[in-house]
This record gives sequence, C-alpha cells and structure tokens, in this order.
Amino acid sequence: MPLDLLDRKLLYELDSNSRKPINQIAKKLRINRTVAAYRIDRLKKEGIIKGTYTQINNFSLKYYSFRMFIKLGNFTEDKESSLINNLVKEKKLLWLARVLGKWDIDLIYMTKSIFEFDTFQKNLLLKYNDIIEEYQTALLTKINDYPKDYLINKERTPLSLKKSIKESSFEPDGLHEKILFYLSENASMNIIHLGQKVGASTNTVKKKMKELIRNKIILAFRLFIDTNKLGYQYYKLHLTLRHYREKDLYELTSFLESKNFMISTDHYLGGEHFEIELHIATEKEYIDFISELMKRYGKIIKDHYVIKFYKELTYRYLPVIDTA
Repeated sequence: MPLDLLDRKLLYELDSNSRKPINQIAKKLRINRTVAAYRIDRLKKEGIIKGTYTQINNFSLKYYSFRMFIKLGNFTEDKESSLINNLVKEKKLLWLARVLGKWDIDLIYMTKSIFEFDTFQKNLLLKYNDIIEEYQTALLTKINDYPKDYLINKERTPLSLKKSIKESSFEPDGLHEKILFYLSENASMNIIHLGQKVGASTNTVKKKMKELIRNKIILAFRLFIDTNKLGYQYYKLHLTLRHYREKDLYELTSFLESKNFMISTDHYLGGEHFEIELHIATEKEYIDFISELMKRYGKIIKDHYVIKFYKELTYRYLPVIDTA
C-alpha cells in the first residue's frame, strides 16, 4: 500500500501518543475528523498498524531482562517449528524475532528472578541442544528510544526528547502493575474498560496513571508498526570499539542520534559496546550510513555486524500475568 504524507503524519502522531483522541490529531493536521478516522482505519486493515503498546520503564518494577541470541544448525522443519512454537507460548518472553545474519533467533526474557531465567535457559538448551549450535546471553541495563522522525522526513529532534529506560526510585503497587500490564498490550484501551479489567473506579485508574506518568514509569503510548508493510527494513547494528575515550563515546553517540532512522540504542552487560536499531528505506541508505560511520569513527570501531529482523513473533513490555 503506497503511503502519502498524510498517512505518514498520522502514523507519526499516533506513535508519539497512541492515546491521543482522533479529533485532536485531526485538528493538529488541519484535516476533517472523518478523514483522519478513515485513514487510520485503513492503515489498520492493511496491517501497517498492528496495535498499540505502552513504553514502560520496567526497571522500576524490579525486573531483569535477559537477551538470548540463538544460532541454529542441522535442524529439520519440524524441530525448528517445535522450538519456535514453544518460545511463542512462553509468557515471560517480551520479544521474539526471526533474524538474518550472524544469528537466527533474538529473544528477551523478563523475570524478577535470575534463577528463573537460568532454569528457562537450561531447559531450552536441554530440549533443543541438537539444533542450537551457538547462543549468547546478555543482561539489559539501559534502552534509549527515539521518535520515528524518518516517517515525516524530519530532522532529529533535540536529544532531550529521547525516552530513556533506566532505574527509578518509584515503587509501583499491585494496582499500578495491573494497569501497566493491560496498557502494555493495548495502550489505547479506554479508561472505563481499563477500570473494569483491574477492578477499580475510573477516578482511581486516572490517578494511578498520572502517578505512573509523573514518575516516568510510563514513558510513552506508541504504535506497533509493521516495518515491512511500511516499506522499510528493520536492522540492528552491533559495534565493538577499541582505543576510545569518553570524548569519542560522546561524539559517536551524537552522530548516531542525529540519524532520523535510528529508533533505539540498547546497552547490555555481555553485549557489544553499541547496539543500534534502524528502520532503513533502501539498501543504499544503509550502505551510505555505514560508509559515513566508518569514515568518521573507523579508528575506534574494532568490528561490526548487522542482523535483519524479518519476522516479529512476540512484542510486549511486560510478562503475561494471571488475570483470573
């Protein structure tokens, strides 16, 4: 489906705040509300808008997020399907994707117990070690997310607008966590329905949501966009550095943040120095970016590799909870 500038502006506004009422979006874009509603509905029907989610500072909920890269080998289609199906059913997985490149599977497992992840990983390897040739485990320590400025060909907004996920002193209670869970799966859920789900009054839910936003537990309400249907490729670039100083890190970070197609940077204990997620329109755009990167910073880049996400199977910000 070819997208025009209005479609892109609608996606950009909704990705900035997916709870924003349609009439407010229409007013900002100076279009009729009916036109805005029709366009958004069409984007959903075409599968470009896959849903909405809440960007949550889950460090404040005392969770650990473990990333596993998996390389497969010597596998049958049945064995591969068995592995993927079991992973899809795993309630503690926040992210599961098929990738091309150095690895075949990328997953993130979230838990409040390190021992629980250790058990998960041991059981996974015990059952599938005949097809898992290699794996790498790392612990997430920080995420910086950025607006999808490439949607409207906008120069990168000031760096202060990036959404950083890191530790916070605020301690959410049980009701906060229930609200976060439902909003993590559907950021646009209306307040009345949300109150019914968590068993609280509308006013109480509003109050709790304001607390979560004020204390930067809720960072944003965003869109889950199918990048392939949008016409973009989803890459993750990994950089290993050498002989660098703090000044070099600052300059490299500033360079990367200036690129409007960079959507996030992740930091892992046990990962590479820089892990950068990109939405790229063309292969030439990626080649030009890498060429510029190496020309400017090749002296401190020891190695780099890229993986391409081609199938996103699981995407959420909190583990599935028992809502019975």
